[in-house]
Amino acid sequence: MNAAAEDGGRRGDSGQSGSMGSLGSPGSSGPAHDSDLSAESSTSLTGSPVQRWLDIVVVEDHDDLREQLMAYLARPGWRLRGADCGEVLDALLREQPADVVVLDLNLPFEDGTSIARRLRAAFPAMGIVMLTARVRPVDRTEGYASGADVYLTKPTNVEELESVIQNLARRLVPQPGADSALVLDQTARCLRLPGGDSILLGTKETQLLRLLAMAPERQLDTDYLLHHLYQDEDTGSKRENLSVLISRLRLKLNAKAHKDLVRAVRGVGYRLGAKVVVR
Repeated sequence: MNAAAEDGGRRGDSGQSGSMGSLGSPGSSGPAHDSDLSAESSTSLTGSPVQRWLDIVVVEDHDDLREQLMAYLARPGWRLRGADCGEVLDALLREQPADVVVLDLNLPFEDGTSIARRLRAAFPAMGIVMLTARVRPVDRTEGYASGADVYLTKPTNVEELESVIQNLARRLVPQPGADSALVLDQTARCLRLPGGDSILLGTKETQLLRLLAMAPERQLDTDYLLHHLYQDEDTGSKRENLSVLISRLRLKLNAKAHKDLVRAVRGVGYRLGAKVVVR
């Protein structure tokens, strides 16, 4: 599975509008593909008060529908990226956190409700727009309970979706009580602690905390961590390297009275003992 990325420059000549059905009915599904604009990279609203681009990720497993949505939403100041499943979305967010995620619910492997819960826990300031064919009141209630800001049903007027994103962008501000949270700053590679103190991290330590912070229930099995942290290393050394990495990280955390942040789960792997916000 590959990520699709497209930076918003100007709206395409087609100028589609109207219902989602007018953009073309969903056809075959498959991996997304890349299409980047050579523009200077932006800083996310979820990570900085200064923003050049509004960073939007569209998560939809039907290729045609995803690409048509991205084409309609393309405009100056909006950077668009696409994903066809939660795994690809996670890869995109590791590269650059998003300000708004437009999220389908019926996705392969992990459904949109589960993804929304993870996103809301890891990125409290992120705007989440659910775009789905599920129209029952119970589905709408579950969507909002999982963290969605807006729940839109298909077929959806794309002009309404545009307005929803604009409204979310205007109110994307740091959450109250953010000073009391543990914040993983990916750019500075540090863990910011309540009260203003911070712990400097290595590259692998930053990756480890990010993976755990974005995981369901903030817990991952050992094999998953080994695969994502040490893809290019020999199998025999991976487990030893992970043990050394966690021991080193725990020493840093212990020095700041956070020794229980990374906990071992017997027979499974590791989990975070507290919520960590990713920026």
